Amino acid sequence: MIRDDILAVLQASEGKIVSGEALAKQFSISRTAVRKHILALSQEYQIQSVPNKGYIFSSSDVFNAGEIRRYLHTEEIAQTIHFFDSIDSTNNKARELAAQGAKNGTLVAAAAQTAGKGRKGRSFASDPGLGVYLSVILRPNISLFYMNSFTLLAAVAIAETMESLTQIHPGIKWVNDVYLNGKKASGILTEGAIEGESGTVDYLIVGMGVNLYQQTKDFPEEIQNTATSLLLETGEKIPRALFSARLMETLESYLVDGRFPENKKEVLKHYRQRLLFLGEEIRVITLTEEYSAVALDIDEDGCLLVKDEKGVIHTLNTGEISIRKKTSL
Repeated sequence: MIRDDILAVLQASEGKIVSGEALAKQFSISRTAVRKHILALSQEYQIQSVPNKGYIFSSSDVFNAGEIRRYLHTEEIAQTIHFFDSIDSTNNKARELAAQGAKNGTLVAAAAQTAGKGRKGRSFASDPGLGVYLSVILRPNISLFYMNSFTLLAAVAIAETMESLTQIHPGIKWVNDVYLNGKKASGILTEGAIEGESGTVDYLIVGMGVNLYQQTKDFPEEIQNTATSLLLETGEKIPRALFSARLMETLESYLVDGRFPENKKEVLKHYRQRLLFLGEEIRVITLTEEYSAVALDIDEDGCLLVKDEKGVIHTLNTGEISIRKKTSL
């Protein structure tokens, strides 16, 4: 499409004047047509018109499929992108697309969610313009046993993406939360469908929500003391499309290049290095009980090993169990 091609030329010359006459000649259209395309593009992008000279593209935080693709360098993950300005839940849409046969690596992205989902039916704050809300459809040839490993992988990928773009060092709270300076900045929800006869995974949906631009006032009052954003902790405003693209590239480095879960030991190593509360006293909360324990380690399956006050070691899976640092209660 000529409009997309004009945008690409302007972006390639970011900060420099590109004449309307040159664009008209390059695409064999009139200068009036060029102006119409520029006017339409200016609804989303920062494009300055300089009288008698041309147009200047300036960096802006436009978040759409085209901008994600502009930054993206992958071969499989996010090669197909479904983008929405607002949607109830990217996981819901991804599940619908997966059931219709969407291919491995398909990305569903949104600028806002009206019913963002967290673990155990909790909501995930997803206001417009403040974060990225992404769900990736995966079709791994694995058994149900490996399903939770993809949550751990997503946590590592989010943390590494944050670090690569800002130099901050995120931590991970078992099992699915990425933390910055003791506060939650990202959450993950992995869902899937199982082949009834074989017991293997038909598809997985890895949903990821990342807080990028929120100020404290932007969070619901009940979580203002426990939630944060990349902007709050670093002072940096990373373009949402850039962050999304880098996250997809990091996922691909493990999923495709590393052939996850064959490289599971490497992923667990990176996960363990970022894991919070190891060696510290925590509260373990299950459906039936609550007790104090010391967080020891994670095992080869990503389960958390804890030792209670009686010296009994428990292996916690990712079911209906939560942990909290004891001093935070």
